[in-house]
Amino acid sequence: MDLSHPPTSRDTRATARDRLTAWHNRTKPPQASALPPGPACIPTAIQTLGLWTMRPNFLRQMQRRYGDVFTVSDLPVGKAVVLCGATDVRTVLRGHPDLYLGGDGNSALGPVVGARSVITLDGHDHRSERKPMVPAFHGSRISAMTASMEELTKQEINSWPLGTSFSLLSRMQDLSLRIIVRTIIGESNPVEADKLTLALRAALPQRLIDLAVWQFPLLAGIRPWRGFLKAMDHADELLYRQIERCRVDPLRETRSDVLSMLFDGSRDDETIRDGLMSLLVAGHETTAVELAWVFEELLRDRYSLDRVHAGLDCDDDPYRAAVIKETLRLHPAIFNVMRRITDDIELSDGQRLRAGTLVMPSIGSVHTDVRVWGPDARRFRPARWFDPQVPDAAWFPFGGGARRCLGSSFALSEIDVVVRTILRSVQLVPDRRAHERQRMHHATVVPHRGTRIRVTSRRG
Repeated sequence: MDLSHPPTSRDTRATARDRLTAWHNRTKPPQASALPPGPACIPTAIQTLGLWTMRPNFLRQMQRRYGDVFTVSDLPVGKAVVLCGATDVRTVLRGHPDLYLGGDGNSALGPVVGARSVITLDGHDHRSERKPMVPAFHGSRISAMTASMEELTKQEINSWPLGTSFSLLSRMQDLSLRIIVRTIIGESNPVEADKLTLALRAALPQRLIDLAVWQFPLLAGIRPWRGFLKAMDHADELLYRQIERCRVDPLRETRSDVLSMLFDGSRDDETIRDGLMSLLVAGHETTAVELAWVFEELLRDRYSLDRVHAGLDCDDDPYRAAVIKETLRLHPAIFNVMRRITDDIELSDGQRLRAGTLVMPSIGSVHTDVRVWGPDARRFRPARWFDPQVPDAAWFPFGGGARRCLGSSFALSEIDVVVRTILRSVQLVPDRRAHERQRMHHATVVPHRGTRIRVTSRRG
């Protein structure tokens, strides 16, 4: 048993309500003054609704009116300066992490991921929590998970109805969550993994209304929020059960799962829990969204679909990789991120922002900017990635710099394996001819009908 740091007592573990209260009572940074112009005439509630329900369209409208730099008001974070120019977005994403605080910008996730989450930490604390996670999502560890990804995908496909339309997005959400749970806690006990998967599906916010309790904690005692927080506590209990088992496992040092890598003398159970929840939250939803968008585009582009089918027997087909990169460009799951600046900065157009300003680099705006990608910037064209002049320095689907998504390589591999396995197994068609529009699902941009498809036949 690892006695270098004692396990956290059940009586001292933070509950979902504890995390919510701590987040709501946190010391809020002062609002910076002298901000760039923006839609000040639009009430904050209306701006918030626009940002949380139709963010891509709302930000594009504001960009057309105010230019590449403008200020919006967003509950619960307050005023933020949106950056739409490629140079400024790249500068912030790749800038020094002590100048651009990402943890502060992600603080709204605190009630779910916890105070010791790599998502909400900055500085030395962020680096120390991130370091042991990095090796788990690269190289041989990804290769070791490929067979499991493929097997779980086949199990998922076998449950799909023949000839009846359904939402691919919802199926990909379940699949990607099962994959990340297996990656984190290991393959040794699939029953426990399935229990944890079901609990997490109930615990993670599903609707915009779930987030109302973030702004109004008194709702925690009222339905449906009371049940939502109870579901979070149940998921925590299952996570702590896995942590306890791993702590006393005499073979822990021989295990290859992520959980076993997080044990050392400085981490108690609650810190490990926050690390695991960070990976679970960040590691499934965005991947599921991108998988839905891949099929949304691919099933309506016969040439690209035929090219991908021709390369299904190749593990590293370059055209399939181009399809995935183009999807991530056209439909980044996270349209923008947030950073709090700790010192005055000067933007590319000469404007200055003061220390304390919350900035929102708009990844989605850059990815469809005709000044960067040409007149067909909003067109799905995978062949652009074979052009040596492609502006890949303006491609930020995983962020950049010290806070670049640590599971980016894992996500790309998972998308590739799932796409290849699905196309080998079934023939799919969209249920309508028209492309699905973009809509917001919390912080992610999803197909507005969930990429509704039909299975027309099974292969093999």
